[in-house]
Formats: sequence, C-alpha cells, structure tokens
Amino acid sequence: MKKVSDYIHKDITSVNENSSLRRVIKTMKLHRMSAVPVVNKLGEYVGCISEQDILNVAVPTYMKSMYDTSFMAGLDQITTHLKEKLDENAIRFVDEKYPSVAPDESMSYAADLLYRQKGTILPVVDGKTLIGLLTRIEILSVSLDE
Repeated sequence: MKKVSDYIHKDITSVNENSSLRRVIKTMKLHRMSAVPVVNKLGEYVGCISEQDILNVAVPTYMKSMYDTSFMAGLDQITTHLKEKLDENAIRFVDEKYPSVAPDESMSYAADLLYRQKGTILPVVDGKTLIGLLTRIEILSVSLDE
C-alpha cells in the first residue's frame, strides 16, 4: 500500500494565522497555489484559505443575497470590497473544516479525499503539526511508479 509519507511535498508554503489577507494573496500568487495552509504561532495546522474563500469574502453580502445565474458582481465591486478586508488577519477567513491527511494514510484515501473536495492541495498533518503537502500532481505521480 502506497502511503502519504512516500509522496509528501516537504517544502511547505503556509501562512501564520495573524498574517494579513494581503499576505495570504501574495503568498498564493508567488507560489502559484490556489489554497494555502494556515498555522498558529506554535506551528499547528488550523485550516486552509482557498481562492474560493477569498472570493466569498470579496463579494459584498448584499450581492450574495441577489445572486442567481443571471447576476454576477462586477470586478470593480469585488476588488473594492476586498481592498477593505486586506489588512484583516487570516484567521478570520480560515476554513477549519478543510481536509487534511496523516502521513500514514494511504494514497488511495488521500486521492479520494482530494477528488471529492475538488481541492488542489491536501495538508499533511502529524498530530497537530503541519509537516507537508500533497498536491494533485503528487497524487497523479503514483501512476509513474513501477
């Protein structure tokens, strides 16, 4: 059985819970990540922030109530609203239910979890400590093993 620990990407990009949303966006852009793990001051994993989480913050509440298939907020409205949130702490936007896996879990389980969640990264957590990441490419690379 192939284990997560055999494929873990140990070059961990994460942000601290006290990082600003501005820092989160810059980190995601720099590392070309669509989600980034968030850790507390002890280095413990607390959840992730995804592009979708940020977009959800960016769309003003009154627009969400009007949302249907024929309505989409304009880019100016989204960016204006998001700029008001850029200095807020990342912890306010963390998805605490974002899935993670342990290093001893099977790659089959990890692949299924990542696929079902439609995610792009899967934090690898040992106890409470973030020790690495799995991305979709690590999942796909299992097929290259002989």
